[in-house]
Amino acid sequence: MPKRIDMVNSAGRFAAAVLCVAAYFLFSETVLNLTVFRGAKTDFDYYGNLVFSKEEAESADKFKRDIISLGDERQTSIPGTIVFKYKPAVRESFTLNSDGFRNKEFVEKEKDEFRIAVLGDSKVFGFVVQDKDTISSIAQRKLREHFHRNITVLNMGVEGHDIQRAVATAEFYLEKIKPDMLVFYSWIIDIQGAFDFGNIDWPPFKGDEKLIPGIEGKEEDRTVYDKVRLLNTLRHTHISDTGKLVEQMTAQELPELPIPPQKIDFAEKFPETYLGRMSDATAFFDKKGVPSLFILPALIHTKRPWSDNEKFFLYKNEMYSNGINLFTKKCVDGVKKALKTGKYGTNIVDQSEIFRGERDTVFFDGIHYTPKFMRIAADRIADELIKNLEKGGYFEEK
Repeated sequence: MPKRIDMVNSAGRFAAAVLCVAAYFLFSETVLNLTVFRGAKTDFDYYGNLVFSKEEAESADKFKRDIISLGDERQTSIPGTIVFKYKPAVRESFTLNSDGFRNKEFVEKEKDEFRIAVLGDSKVFGFVVQDKDTISSIAQRKLREHFHRNITVLNMGVEGHDIQRAVATAEFYLEKIKPDMLVFYSWIIDIQGAFDFGNIDWPPFKGDEKLIPGIEGKEEDRTVYDKVRLLNTLRHTHISDTGKLVEQMTAQELPELPIPPQKIDFAEKFPETYLGRMSDATAFFDKKGVPSLFILPALIHTKRPWSDNEKFFLYKNEMYSNGINLFTKKCVDGVKKALKTGKYGTNIVDQSEIFRGERDTVFFDGIHYTPKFMRIAADRIADELIKNLEKGGYFEEK
C-alpha cells in the first residue's frame, strides 16, 4: 500500500535537499576557486586564467563585467565616415568620454602641453586592463619622467579598428584634439580583413550601424546559475582542452593549410595596400603640420617559440579559417620585404618580433597581450617615441 502523503517526512526531505544544494555550492566554488577555472564561463576567461596572476585575473574579470554591462551595441558609427567608436560610459575599470574614447574629456590644450594621440585596435584600447595600465597611460608616465615635460598621451584605440579606420578617426578629430604627434598601432585586423574581404576600402556608414560583437560573454550569464557553474564551466572549456590534447598527439609543428586560391592575390597585394595607406596618411598629416608614426605590433605568428596555449590558438585559427596562418605569414613577409626598399619612408617602425624568443604566453587568447606583455609593449612604444622626439629636437631649449 502506498504511504499517505501526510506520512511523508516533508520537512526532513526538504532539509536534506537544501543541504545537498549547499554542499554542491561549497564543492563547486572550492574546486573553481582553487583551479584555473576560477570565474570562467567562456574560453576567454579560461585562457586568461591559465596565464594571469590572481590580481591580473581579478582585474580582467572586473574589466570584462564592466564592458559586458555596456551591452552588445556598445559602439556607434558616424554617418558619412568609416569611423566607429564607443558610446560614452563611466565604469569602475574605464571611462569613455563624451566622444566615446578611453580618456578624460578632450579639453583645450594647455600652452606648455605636448599632445600625442595613439590610435589603433583593442591593444591600444587596453583590453582586460584598467585605465592606468593601458599602453597610452604607461607611455605617458614614461615620457613625462624622461623629458620632465607636460606630455599627454591620448588613448584613441577602438576594438576592431584597422589602419583605415584609425587614420579616418585621426582625420575626423584632428581639429578637436590638436595633436602634436600621431601614433598608429594596428596590423592583425588589417590582415584578417584582407583574408575575409580582400584589400577593400571600407564604404562610409549610412547611419548608426550594429558593429562588432563582444567576445567576453553575455550579460545573461550573470545569473544565479553563474554561482552553480562547475558543470557549465566544464562545458565551456572541455572542447578547448580536447583540442589541445589532439594537437599534442597528432603533430609537433603547426598546421599550415594552403592559402585558398582565391585569396592568394589578396595576400600578394596586401603589402602595397597596407603600406600605401600609411604613406597617404603621412602626406595628409604632414600638410597639417602633424608628424605621424606607424608602429607594427607584435603578432602571434611572429613569435617563437610558442607556448602550448598559443599553439592551440594557431590551431584554432586553421579550424575556423583554413589557410589563415600561411596567409598571415605571406602578408607579414611581404610587408617586411617592402619596408627594406625604403619606398615607404622612415616613420614606419617594425616591432612585430619584439617577443621572439619569449617562452611564456604573450597572446593569452591568440590576439591580445597579457597584462605583463602589454606593459612591455608599452615600454617599447615609449622608447620609440623618446627616440623620435629627441631626434626631432622637440624639447630643445630655444
